[in-house]
Amino acid sequence: MRKTPSAPPAATAPATDRGHVPESKIAPPAAAPSAGTSENPPPVSELMLLVESAPPGAIIVVEGRPVGKAPVRVAVPVTPLGFFRDYVEIRARFVAADATEVTCTAMEEFTPREKVPAVLHFTPDGAQRTGY
Repeated sequence: MRKTPSAPPAATAPATDRGHVPESKIAPPAAAPSAGTSENPPPVSELMLLVESAPPGAIIVVEGRPVGKAPVRVAVPVTPLGFFRDYVEIRARFVAADATEVTCTAMEEFTPREKVPAVLHFTPDGAQRTGY
């Protein structure tokens, strides 16, 4: 009697049918998403605005509240597209160090129609917005 050669071992390519994959290789079923999660991250609700001053150390006031000395990062509420959510007023108070200087305040106002800049740079003469 003649022996027929045995079939070669199984192919090395991964099986496409789950019935042919060993149980240890099957991934557990994905958990159902909870009500508060989705595939997309939640929309951004606030951005950080860097407030600088020249000379450094101006007192920064946002909506009437002092938030620190420049440079300081300020969290501002924004829309999903990066616009201010409401009107925002930011002031920089430059305090005179001696009798040769003058104390002054520079102010910048933002409306909901404006995008939040990355940096707001104050000088005693005004402010400059950069990095949209």
